Amino acid sequence: MSESTMSNQRQDAKTPRRQEPSTELDALAHNVIGAAIEVHRTLGPGYPESIYEEALCYELELQGIPFERQKTIHVSYKGRPCGTGKMDLLIDSQLVVELKTVEDVLPKHKSQAKAYLVATNGQLALVINFNVALLKDGLYRVIHNP
Repeated sequence: MSESTMSNQRQDAKTPRRQEPSTELDALAHNVIGAAIEVHRTLGPGYPESIYEEALCYELELQGIPFERQKTIHVSYKGRPCGTGKMDLLIDSQLVVELKTVEDVLPKHKSQAKAYLVATNGQLALVINFNVALLKDGLYRVIHNP
């Protein structure tokens, strides 16, 4: 075995593997993305986030996808409560969805989704930016391995 191969194996052993979400969770995300595409196809870009949230909630209802809107999360630090936050949507108690209407999705938007995953012990979040010509350009997956 070459020295570079051994070095790569040592590096791989140190680097934690990012575990992909289950097939069931991926299918749920796919259905939510389909609902978001339908909303974007109908409304297009340009509205405030609250309008897309309302429309997406209605589309989720039409498709029979269970969700909680403006779900409160409790944040603690070393076992001590230090505040609450609200995520836009929690789909089927397992998929975090953060909606945006911004020029560009920034690292802080993905970090926000990741924080909600940590707080809920979740594994997958979607950040959906409706302020794009094609919704596929505004979709971001955030994975957390609890």
